[in-house]
Order: sequence, then C-alpha cells, then structure tokens
Amino acid sequence: MNPLVLIAPLAIGVAGTLDYRRFVKQRKAVFNSFSEADTKYGKVKYVDIGPKDGPVILFSTGGGAGIDLVEMFDWLVNAGYRMIAVNRPGYYDLPVDAVDSIEGHAAIYHEVITYLGVKEVNVFGVSMGGLSSLYYAQSYPTKSMVLWCPVTGEYHTNQEAVYSPLGKLIMSEKAKDMNSWLTTRSVNLFPKAIVASLLNAEAKLDKREIEEIAKSVVQDDDEKRRLIQFVHSMAPMSQIYPGMMGELDKAAQEHHFDWSKIDIPVLAYASPVDKDVSQDHFDRLSTNLVNGEVRFVRAGGHFVWWGSEGEEVREETLNFFDRVNK
Repeated sequence: MNPLVLIAPLAIGVAGTLDYRRFVKQRKAVFNSFSEADTKYGKVKYVDIGPKDGPVILFSTGGGAGIDLVEMFDWLVNAGYRMIAVNRPGYYDLPVDAVDSIEGHAAIYHEVITYLGVKEVNVFGVSMGGLSSLYYAQSYPTKSMVLWCPVTGEYHTNQEAVYSPLGKLIMSEKAKDMNSWLTTRSVNLFPKAIVASLLNAEAKLDKREIEEIAKSVVQDDDEKRRLIQFVHSMAPMSQIYPGMMGELDKAAQEHHFDWSKIDIPVLAYASPVDKDVSQDHFDRLSTNLVNGEVRFVRAGGHFVWWGSEGEEVREETLNFFDRVNK
C-alpha cells in the first residue's frame, strides 16, 4: 500500500486540529479585548470604537451575533461616529438571567452608557436589536434612531431559517464550537456560498437575485470583509447560544411601548421579501411612530444592507445621522 494513503488523512487531521486550536485562541483574544463596565448587573463587556469626541451611536445587534459585529459598521466610524455595542445576557459569560425581559437589556445598555459618561446617544438597532432600541428610546435620553429589519413586537422564530443547512450548523447542540470553526473557515474559502445560504434562509428571492447579490458582496472587498466579520461575530456558538435562546424566549412575550415617548427622528428600513421579520412588525412602526419614516427596499430581504439597494440603505442611514447630528 502506498504510504501516502495513510499519511495524507493523518496530515489533514493534524492540520485541522491545529487550525481549530488557532481559531479558539483567536476568538478568545477577541473576547479578552472587550472593555468592561462595572454595573449593578455585574461586569458587562462592551466595544467602544471611533473618535471619542464624535456623536455617539449605541449599536444594538441582532440575536445570535456578538458585540464585535459592530466592527462591520466601520463606514460609520470612518464618517466620525463613536459606536458603542453593549453585551447582552447569556452572551460572553454575562448570566442569561441577569434580567428577565428585553426591556431589561435596554437597562443594561444604559448602565454602560452612564458608566462611560455619555449623556445622549443615537440608537441603531438591527433585527432583534429593534426591541431593545425601542425600549431604550422610550426610557432614556436618545437623539435619534435607525432600525434595520427590526423586531418591534411579539416575535417567534423563523422555522425555515432554523432548519436550513446553515441554521442547523449554528443551532446544533453538538459540537457548537467545531461547527463555528468550520463556518468561519468556509466564509473565507467559499464566501459566495455562505451569502447564498443566508439569503436562501431569510429572503424570499429567486435564484437569479440570490446569485446577483452574492456575487456583488464577494466582488466588493469592503463588503466581503464585513461578511467575514459578520460570520466571525457568531463564533464560537458556545459563547452565543445561551443568550440567543434567552432572547428568543423574551421576544416571544408581549411588548408594549408608549409611542408618545418615542418622539425622536426615526428612520427604519424593512424589506417586503424578509422571511424572518414579518410585515406586522413594520406596520407597527408605520402606525405608531410620532416622528419617523419606514422605507421599504427589496435588497437582500432580512439583510437589507446587501445588494444594489443595500448601498442606498447605508448611504441614507449615514445621511440621516449626519442631518440629526451635524
């Protein structure tokens, strides 16, 4: 028997093991780089990027993504904004029962904002982060708010996304971190396939549209880099999963807002082909916002920042913050 038949699989296995260890070490270094605030909820991790004298944007990420997702919004930092993302219960060792509601997440955000000595923020909420953003704007000093594909009321999981190939990979109870490693490596090797998988799970688009959007993402160096950051922010899943499931439980409760208190300028983007967040969430904004506008773009469905219309979403988001702050 040719010795290579035995040696090749062994070499691949050793290389994989070493790369997995490298992945774990790299992600641990990211966690260790997070700042911490002393609050009544204990030590809460946060990311604070951008010029310290710039207008502050409190970034509320979607479910299943860690606070380093904020790095994906470097286009706002480059425009002079200071961005702060605050950890939520169940993520990165903050106990999942630190609070018992999404409204409590907003209270944790404010604890960190107060710790940092910031008096007023602009809020930017994506997906599940929409609920936390609305609760924050209702209760604490807020200058303006942007919402992308936001959850605005009682929410139940998109089962198609959960049981998609990528969903199973992320949600699997077994070998969470091993699966996370494979996904982070896949996004570097096969970014187009990862985009297509995400779009298939969360956007009602045909094959041609998915192909075009996936192609546009991977052919743009900045967008490709942000895609990689997006995927890495969901790893390792062992540090994310408890918080994600806790948020889903809390989001399934009824939510009541005093819309009269959310009288700040609001810009919201939603997509009619979003599989994840249903139309009623957007209708709720259109009906109740005192000083806001809901815009609809097809874009990448739940990923309203992808595709040709996604460029418009990013540009108008920046223009909105500029009008309010400058």
